[in-house]
Amino acid sequence: MRTAVATFGFGRPDHFERMLRSLGTCPEVIEGSVDVVHFLDGGPGAQHGALRDVIEQSGIPFNEIVARPHNYGVGRQLISARRELLDERGYDRMVLVEDDIELNSTYLTTLLRLSDWAESYSDTGTVQVWNVESGSKEDLAPHMGEVELTHRHFVTYCLTKRVWDAIKPMLYDYEKKFLLKKPYSNRPHYRIRAFMRKHLKTTPRTPEGNRLNPPTEAVHNPFPKIRWRSSPTSQDAITSLALHAAGLHRITTRVPHAYYYGMTGVHCTPEVYDIMGFNDQGWWQWETSPTSFTVRYQDDQGKWLWSMYR
Repeated sequence: MRTAVATFGFGRPDHFERMLRSLGTCPEVIEGSVDVVHFLDGGPGAQHGALRDVIEQSGIPFNEIVARPHNYGVGRQLISARRELLDERGYDRMVLVEDDIELNSTYLTTLLRLSDWAESYSDTGTVQVWNVESGSKEDLAPHMGEVELTHRHFVTYCLTKRVWDAIKPMLYDYEKKFLLKKPYSNRPHYRIRAFMRKHLKTTPRTPEGNRLNPPTEAVHNPFPKIRWRSSPTSQDAITSLALHAAGLHRITTRVPHAYYYGMTGVHCTPEVYDIMGFNDQGWWQWETSPTSFTVRYQDDQGKWLWSMYR
């Protein structure tokens, strides 16, 4: 598959440098088997010059820097990058990497292998190899090839054109209705939640072809309830909703190959970081990647795994 790796930056050159330095340890980047495109949002605080310096002085290969002339905001920036790479430039898949995730050298190898595996099933959606699983190297090593369903954060993941074509109508509708006329930070939350409730009333589609077809007990709605005052209204939330409506399952490795350090940002504070369990992220500095995958639907006590959007 023709693969693009999209990174995202807005200010915070120290964050971006840490992410980029880790990306540069992946052999796929060094060898040029993936195309790296850096998307830099614009507007006050963008620090384009500082971010360009980080990119160019790093020595890490890249194909292009896309610097927005004004502020898109997180939502439009991420939707636009997917449109440009998958719809307009003809990539078969893309990996999205935000500026507050540190990648292990095994990250891309494992992620792309998982993507290849998932493409044999018509009901798989995005795949990721970052997960909030606690444990030491000794604890987690025996579980390297295990994957599970998730509704966890979209900090970094892989998206194929097949999946994008299935979910983009809802994302484009969301963008047109709610993001084009207002700053992302001032998006109309109540109207978006009404939009979400409307789509949740429809029955998820059943993709044709060979399906992973997980047990009913293992499949959960990412939004059991839409609370008018607190339910998330981000483009990530709509991506999760669109995957659910399309009957596509998000997949993650049980064992992480990256470390999330975004303690402060648009959607995070040190308190939220702790509540979400990020302070308990397990060992991720591996030397090898799994070559095969098996799905885990139950925990070690036989209880069904459960996940909702977070």
